[in-house]
Amino acid sequence: THADLKRLELPELRACSYSMIRAKRVPHVMGVEEEAVKLAQRWGADPELARRAGILHDCTKYYELPEQLEICAKYGVELDELEQKAVKLLHSKTGACIAREVFGQPQAVYDAIFWHTTGKADMTTLEKVLYIADYMEPNRDFDGVERLRHLAYTDLDKAMLLGVESTIREMEERGVPVHINTIQARQWLLDRGVKLEE
Repeated sequence: THADLKRLELPELRACSYSMIRAKRVPHVMGVEEEAVKLAQRWGADPELARRAGILHDCTKYYELPEQLEICAKYGVELDELEQKAVKLLHSKTGACIAREVFGQPQAVYDAIFWHTTGKADMTTLEKVLYIADYMEPNRDFDGVERLRHLAYTDLDKAMLLGVESTIREMEERGVPVHINTIQARQWLLDRGVKLEE
């Protein structure tokens, strides 16, 4: 089609993103896009960047491990020991690379996608927005999601803390190692005095 992938209008960008994932994933991606825009408007991040990050955040979700590792190598993404084996942790990094290198998205969109799975210390508002939108978009259904949705619009940092603590607890219950960036995200929020009411 000779389309310039780095200058796609939003409908084309969506079409590309949806074509890269399984059909059952599309409602989630649509939900994250809309939720990210609303959260960006609420907390003063750029809604257009939030929209683009939402559209592309899972574009490499279904790539197998060798393909994920190849993209990381190609774009110079350094991986720790856990990431080299955990395919679930890689789609955020490879998705960020594809968003920037193939679809020409700005660095802020790259960063938001890059950190949307683990979180990290010192997150920007846009990074928090995508992390939370991914966690609690309208199709998500789990114990505590309503509390998370409420916090997302009343106190973004508390929503982040609830998100990372839920992730850490779930990983520990499943006997899966927790990524260091998630632990650092929790510590960063606690150090800033963020507390959850029991």
